[in-house]
Amino acid sequence: MRILVIGALGTIGRKLVPALVGAGHHVSVSSRDPNKPAPWPELSCPRFTLDLLEPSSLPDALEDVDLVYYLMHGMSDGQAHSELEAIAAKNLADAAAAAEVQRIIYMGSLVSVKPKSEHMLARIATGEALASSGVAVTELRAGIIITPGSAAFEVMRDLVGHMPLAFVPKAIETKAPPIALENVLHYLVKLANMPETAGMVLDAAGPEWLSYRQLMLRIAKHLNKSIKIMVLPGLPIKLACTVLGLITSVPQSLAKALIAGLAEQLEAKPEVLRGLIPQKLMPIDDAIAQVFEEEQVHTYPKRWQDGVPTFRNFSSLHGFYAKAAKKTVTVNASAANIWRVINLLGGKHRYFYLDVLWAMREWMDFAVGGKGREHGRSDYRTLRVGERVDSWTILSVEEDECLVMRFGMKAPGGGGMQISIEPLSENKHQLEVALYWHPAGFWGLVYWYFFAPWHGWLLWGMTKNMAKLAEQNQQAEEQK
Repeated sequence: MRILVIGALGTIGRKLVPALVGAGHHVSVSSRDPNKPAPWPELSCPRFTLDLLEPSSLPDALEDVDLVYYLMHGMSDGQAHSELEAIAAKNLADAAAAAEVQRIIYMGSLVSVKPKSEHMLARIATGEALASSGVAVTELRAGIIITPGSAAFEVMRDLVGHMPLAFVPKAIETKAPPIALENVLHYLVKLANMPETAGMVLDAAGPEWLSYRQLMLRIAKHLNKSIKIMVLPGLPIKLACTVLGLITSVPQSLAKALIAGLAEQLEAKPEVLRGLIPQKLMPIDDAIAQVFEEEQVHTYPKRWQDGVPTFRNFSSLHGFYAKAAKKTVTVNASAANIWRVINLLGGKHRYFYLDVLWAMREWMDFAVGGKGREHGRSDYRTLRVGERVDSWTILSVEEDECLVMRFGMKAPGGGGMQISIEPLSENKHQLEVALYWHPAGFWGLVYWYFFAPWHGWLLWGMTKNMAKLAEQNQQAEEQK
């Protein structure tokens, strides 16, 4: 079949796309951010940049498409995400009807008998909006999915990994049926060839119903951590959200949307789906163990992405979601001349601006037994994967395009630097320097926010001076 996956670069989509290709389908993908790297470049899936709030961006992506997987949600988009989600879904449904798409498979969420939270109401409204234009819709609802990047799982991982004692609201005793991503993917792939499920809402539930407290304790056990969970019956949900914002790497708007529905008892009737698509459900402990095993795999994409084990120093205690500081400038020079400047990193130019601040951080690392004072590069002639630039290790080199390095000093977390060049015209480019940080709990966040003002200052000066040097190179080249 000809399939379009909307939300292909998200937690589920990045695993679903190769599974669909493996099943023999012709798959195209979409994302909101055209610069976000695909985790499977070897698949060469046609890619579209879609703004679901702008209907004119949709027809080209939907041309000749038989089936659409809709994996979008707006929980990280702030307060008005419910209304925007409904508009986006309606726009997609209208465009799909005009393109004569046969069916939409929507990945929704388990809800309570009488939903009240914005998160649950938005999931229901999205499903209704998708069905409003006459295209057949199959809705698959799941609760907590055990996989890296799943917001609910990451909130619990951050909490139990860094808090020996947690005061929580009574809603922590609410039960849910967590399910392994492997099982969800099996359902999603099989549903592609089951047009008879059109109009059905199918519940995907794992093999056990566990309270959130029980699930947290299971995760803590796999992390070899001990946590005491104290229930405070009168503890306001809003206060719990505020505290989570201080100890978790999960975006606060996303955490708030999830926690708001914590007290609502989910309803699930998985028997229908299990009858249609039989499979062995992975035990929850096996699913958790599989997550931590995946995070030890030594793979690295050419561009930075959330959750990459290499950036997180292969630690399951370092947050999946990264904090970021970026600065972008326009440079009137060729990509080659900008790259010549990037190739000066770690030499006599060091970091192009206020090197005294970099030196202070290096001395701090040296004082606690780190290698921050080990200056220099493995090879001053060129940047190569695996080589050293001061305390950084080079992870990826795309000449004239992008350099990615991992941070090597002692700190509560893991992170790196990405320097990228994007073309605007032949001799006009956009240069971006970005710092990424995967915090290790509360102290990792304290570390990031303490240095945040310095990051902004350093990146401003660094990009400005790099641009100046590149433009000087360009002028000298043109005068020859």
